[in-house]
Amino acid sequence: MNETDEMLLARTAMGDREAFKSLYLSLSPKIFPVLMQLMHDRQLAEDLLQDTFVRIWEQASRYDLNKSGAYTWSYTIARHLALDNLRRSSKRRTEQFTGAEIELEVMESKMFSSSSHTQGKVDNCLSQLKGDQRQAVILSYCYGYEQRELVGVLSHPLGTIKSWLRRGMEFMQQCVSH
Repeated sequence: MNETDEMLLARTAMGDREAFKSLYLSLSPKIFPVLMQLMHDRQLAEDLLQDTFVRIWEQASRYDLNKSGAYTWSYTIARHLALDNLRRSSKRRTEQFTGAEIELEVMESKMFSSSSHTQGKVDNCLSQLKGDQRQAVILSYCYGYEQRELVGVLSHPLGTIKSWLRRGMEFMQQCVSH
């Protein structure tokens, strides 16, 4: 019988090491490329993959089939670990961000494609945004900062942050498309 990832996760929650091994073999080839895309560092992505599966082992009993599939739940753990890592490493450098220093590779957005021509356009458009607004856009869309986190990092009210992001992304979409 072929078990689904959800069944394997349920067995993992009961401490079944064989189920955990099968879950790892099933999900790690799907999660590792996501971590590589986010981290751009093989060793760091491998470390985060291991951390992800340690967390899955420890928290498997919290998994709720009614809320998400096993992959989605596991992917969320991996993504949060990666974003936490990026935040820790980038918080020290937030004042130094410029468009040319940041690689914008956001999978969800069409405007951030990987071609060097488009990347040049993105860099050019980012350089046209004013300092704090540029930082807000970069930190939000590249590093996964939430709006409330940006309030503390950039020392501006939530309404200002929301306006900067909305207007900044509207500008970026228009600028990159021309």
